[in-house]
Amino acid sequence: MLFPIAPEGRLFVVGTAILAVLTLLNGLLDMGLFLVILTVAWMALFRDLPRRAPVSAMGVVAPVDGVVESVEKVRDPFTGKPARRIRLRQRRLGEYNIHAPQEAKVTERVWPGKEGGGEPDAQLERRLAFALETDEGFGMTLAVGLEHHPRMIRMQHVLPGNRVGRGKRIGFAGFGGTFEVWLPAASQIMVEPGQKVLAGATQMGGLPEPGDGAAEGSVEVLE
Repeated sequence: MLFPIAPEGRLFVVGTAILAVLTLLNGLLDMGLFLVILTVAWMALFRDLPRRAPVSAMGVVAPVDGVVESVEKVRDPFTGKPARRIRLRQRRLGEYNIHAPQEAKVTERVWPGKEGGGEPDAQLERRLAFALETDEGFGMTLAVGLEHHPRMIRMQHVLPGNRVGRGKRIGFAGFGGTFEVWLPAASQIMVEPGQKVLAGATQMGGLPEPGDGAAEGSVEVLE
């Protein structure tokens, strides 16, 4: 496709474009022009342009276009182990595609009020969250905030047992929400608050190299 459109927006783009053509053919120029402009606006809103992930196999990439709000020492909400949490604020006028931060297997999914048994960790309140495990055995967490509107979250295939590829598109969510990534405490952090990042392209950090002696639970977290 000359101008890649996210699957979630193709119906809007194609439907509006067809209406624009039919309207113009019937001589309704003002309405036709409005629909043409609307079609272009849909294309911009749902654009899904190619992104190139960093070369580093252990690199963790940004899940969305946005700005880093904070980097904190906490505990992973799924494993309970020491972790570093990177919180991002999604751009309101940018791509709204979600990309996987690392090559990993989805081991658990929690959607408070809809999925997941029992009470989730307090850090996951009002969040759609995914527990990820890399081939090296490192645990990570990706969470999408549910407090903003409109949000239009579509991540149907990110289910326990499925795999996600580093930097690959895994869903869609808008507009201007918060996203969080928990990394093992021994991970390298390469971003700081206020820094802009691009989904699937900006390397936010790096997981510990296999066999370097940096075990997940070897670094204590200051509460």
